Amino acid sequence: MDELKEIGKILIKESEINTLAKYGIEVSHCTSTDEVLFLIDQFLNDSFDLLDEEYEELDFIASNLMERKYYGETHK
Repeated sequence: MDELKEIGKILIKESEINTLAKYGIEVSHCTSTDEVLFLIDQFLNDSFDLLDEEYEELDFIASNLMERKYYGETHK
């Protein structure tokens, strides 16, 4: 199973960690979800030769991270 892991304050799946590492984004060097999201955004903005599948893969991970961040920080 691809369970959620907590790396520092970042809640992320092992598959997402591996995918981000494939693009040179090392989650273990980040201190927050915002930092990971920034690195993804920076990578997407700087890469002009990405295939649609690669862009969608990174965009999907970013969406998942934003959703986890939202629900983790929202107090009801």
